Amino acid sequence: SGLKQPPSLHQDRLRNAAIGYYYDVITNGFGSMFSYASRIPVNDRWAVAAYIRALQFSQEAAYDELPAEDQRQLQ
Repeated sequence: SGLKQPPSLHQDRLRNAAIGYYYDVITNGFGSMFSYASRIPVNDRWAVAAYIRALQFSQEAAYDELPAEDQRQLQ
């Protein structure tokens, strides 16, 4: 297809980026990704950015830091 694969959202550079960075990329596009400003309402763009951050944090959570109910579900 000739398109460059996007970087992992779990690399340090992107994990340490401000949440506004993701909002800006969704709003204005980046590289070959076009803008979603006219397709996704402002509040939903912030929600997507927050979801990305939640996914990043979820990959870094230590088992013993999880609530007991979550630990039981993982067993």
